[in-house]
Amino acid sequence: MAAEGTSYAQMGEGGSYVGKPVFLWAAVYGLGLAALIASSYFNPFFIFLFVKGDAYTLGNFGMVWEMWHGVGCAFVGLMNLSVFMDPFGFGVAGRRAVSLNTAFIYTVWGVQNTYYCIFRADLFTLLMWLHAILCLLTGALSMLAWTKGKAA
Repeated sequence: MAAEGTSYAQMGEGGSYVGKPVFLWAAVYGLGLAALIASSYFNPFFIFLFVKGDAYTLGNFGMVWEMWHGVGCAFVGLMNLSVFMDPFGFGVAGRRAVSLNTAFIYTVWGVQNTYYCIFRADLFTLLMWLHAILCLLTGALSMLAWTKGKAA
C-alpha cells in the first residue's frame, strides 16, 4: 500500500499510475448518464437528443427499467469517483477490481448501443452513435490499464 503523501506518479507497479484520468472520466460519464436519465422525469428534452421522440415509448415497465439503469449509471460513476478521490484507500487490488468492472459494464453498454444504432436506426439520432463509441472507449481504456496492472 502506498505511504501517506505518495503521489499518483509514485503509485502502482512499475513506479507509475496511469489510472487517475480514466477513473475521473468513467465517473463523470457515469454520473452524467444518470443525470440524463433522471432528467427525463421532468422533461424529455435531453433524452430526445439521443432518441427520436416520435419513436420513443417504453411504457410503464420500460420507465421502471430506465430508472433502474440510471441508478446503475450513478453507481458506476460514484464508484469510480471514490477511487479517483481516495486511491490509497482502495489499494492496487481494489483499483484493479473497479477498473475491471468498469471495463465490463461500459463495454456491454457500448455493444448494446452499437447494436441498436445499427439494427434499430429508426429509434436513435446520430448522438446515440457518439454515446456508443464513448462507452466502448471507456471500456477499452479501463481494460487496457487493468491489463497493464496499473489499476485504471
